[in-house]
Amino acid sequence: QWTSLCMSLGIEGFYIVVCGGVEDLSAPKIFFSPKGNKFVRLVLDLEPHCLALKFKSFVVSGLGGVLHDNGITRTVYMNYDNYKCKIIEHFGMELIGWPNDLLPICNPVQLGGHDQVQKLLSSLTTKVCHWKKLSEEDTQRRIILNNERHTQGEWVYKPCKKCTSQGTKKSAAIIASDTNDNGSNGDGDDEGDSMA
Repeated sequence: QWTSLCMSLGIEGFYIVVCGGVEDLSAPKIFFSPKGNKFVRLVLDLEPHCLALKFKSFVVSGLGGVLHDNGITRTVYMNYDNYKCKIIEHFGMELIGWPNDLLPICNPVQLGGHDQVQKLLSSLTTKVCHWKKLSEEDTQRRIILNNERHTQGEWVYKPCKKCTSQGTKKSAAIIASDTNDNGSNGDGDDEGDSMA
């Protein structure tokens, strides 16, 4: 009868009805008009029954279930110094709405004072500043653009600390050994070999 209603009124759409709790084991009830079905498949890139199951997961277990289904199951700590690489490129998440006068994005400790921190806090609590999940295409485009800017000399990525070579001697103090010294340092000529 939903099909006849859509045809008689010339409307398109879909509806999804799911159970409201864990105890109710009824299956989701779905209806998709032809264009509604096409929309879900092409625009949302989902099968209609998968959309219904995701909605059921959200209704039953809340946001935690949706995050778990999307593979976001662990706590991620903010990396302000390498935000573009460690957050945007690695997790595909972007912070939208950071106050313009507080750019670039940095640790709130470095903002400079109470007024700036209060402005950021207000933006976060009112959801003006919020997290947005980037699409796979947007994430790949960001990676390419950031690499191009980095190769042109712009400071996009914080340089990693240089590794020390394991085979090089760091100082004379490391060379000194007490295993079989035989009193060779007893004459006082080697002032730089102390273990200070």
